[in-house]
Amino acid sequence: MKLSNIIFIVQLIAIVIVLCLIDFEKLELNLKSINFGYIVLAVSMELAAFLVWAAKWKFIVDKHEKVKFTTIFLCLMAGNYLLTNEIRARTLGGFGRAGYLHKVTRNRTLPECYATIAMDQTSNNFVFFLLALFSMLFVFLFLNIPWWLALIMEVIVLIVFLLALAAFLTRRKIDETAVVRFLRPKLPRIYNVSAFKFIRNRFDTYGKFEEVIVSSIAAFAKTYKQILKDRSTLARDVGLSVLMYTLIYTKDYVLVQGAGYDISVLHLIVALSITFWLTAVIPVPTWPGIKELVMISIYTMVGVPITTAVIVSLIHCAIYLFFVVVIAYSAIVFLRIHIPNPVRRWI
Repeated sequence: MKLSNIIFIVQLIAIVIVLCLIDFEKLELNLKSINFGYIVLAVSMELAAFLVWAAKWKFIVDKHEKVKFTTIFLCLMAGNYLLTNEIRARTLGGFGRAGYLHKVTRNRTLPECYATIAMDQTSNNFVFFLLALFSMLFVFLFLNIPWWLALIMEVIVLIVFLLALAAFLTRRKIDETAVVRFLRPKLPRIYNVSAFKFIRNRFDTYGKFEEVIVSSIAAFAKTYKQILKDRSTLARDVGLSVLMYTLIYTKDYVLVQGAGYDISVLHLIVALSITFWLTAVIPVPTWPGIKELVMISIYTMVGVPITTAVIVSLIHCAIYLFFVVVIAYSAIVFLRIHIPNPVRRWI
């Protein structure tokens, strides 16, 4: 049996269990009792979080080229189109955003654009790692959880700690020269793979292909180092990351309160951080329902009634999907209409 089929069966079983545990009469009463103002406030918090995210990215980009805030916001939303995992969107990837930023800048190469996103994601990773680490320690010390879940979390924390330690010990040795030295012997094999014919069609010779790759790595590393050396930019970026996550967590606090449950701020932070962490690190498809099931389970683990957890998780995901589907697609259409598609500058 394929792994995808096993995951689907497990997902189906989990949904059936949740449905059996829900008190549908209470669910209906809770839905009717929610004040629409709470939902509007939650949507406003989500919008504010995206605006802060755009502002922190703009401060980084402005160190190299001034770009309007509205343009940065549109590039941010367009780059996140259909990225349904909100923590992965803020801490991983970003090639879509780099492509849109590359189109709206005048003198920036694609690697330089991606370096600004890597810096943005570095600060987001730093802040979220602290939240996740605190939450997992809280779970170990104060919550009664199954031994297997504690073991999984301990392994995750250990892996992350070892990776962080390795990065710290080798931070001065990792530069564009080391990366190029590692990658250069492998480039001919990549260039000659039959499945990568589009690479050979794009570049006239292997020499041109190698030049583009090496120059791109150098441009990325140079831009990234310049940003890291600017302490004021770095401090402001971390501060805005804190504000962004504060707005994200406040959105769920508003939703839980609106659903009729008085959750403590500490339990909210733990529940959301563990949810985001698990959905970001577990290698499962981003099928509808996966994140919702995890969120419902974690919320109930910290004491939220399952009926309330179902309502909050569904509204939470609906609000986020509205931004990364409806708003993001509108941003793509606007950029395609109003911004010309210049010749791509790789070096």
